[in-house]
Amino acid sequence: MMLQKFVATPLAAVAAFIAAVVFAGCTGLIFYVWPTGLIDHKLAITPEVIQRLRDLQSERKFEPDPMTFYPGARNETERAAAQAAVDATIASLITQLPAHPRRSTVLGTMKVALANFDTVESEERDRLLGYFTQIMEICGVQSSAELFNVWRYGFPYGWFL
Repeated sequence: MMLQKFVATPLAAVAAFIAAVVFAGCTGLIFYVWPTGLIDHKLAITPEVIQRLRDLQSERKFEPDPMTFYPGARNETERAAAQAAVDATIASLITQLPAHPRRSTVLGTMKVALANFDTVESEERDRLLGYFTQIMEICGVQSSAELFNVWRYGFPYGWFL
């Protein structure tokens, strides 16, 4: 009897924790509490980095791309809105990074943009993450620390690989 109680209580706690994580992931709550400042470090933001960001900002985005099999946005209104989200993120980084050249600045700015990106189209969501990955590479950020997976899928799937 004592052994059953000793084993059942921890198992119930583990089951409740797993249920809470699944609920939080499925509803998107994990994204809103996901930290962007862990393992923060200073970035080498040079005039060349800022120019590369400006060059990316000036490109037309969300056009069909046969190399990645991306079909392009469904219409010009959606394409322009998606491009505006990426361009606004880049503009914000161009302004913020010289004064705050940190990984947390890049990820925090992206987290705000992701929270406000409201399309249900999976192709646009994936393409947005492609642009954000390019921005991270330009800035010297190695990883989103699972921020992208948590936004896209609700869970940090990279932890399970």
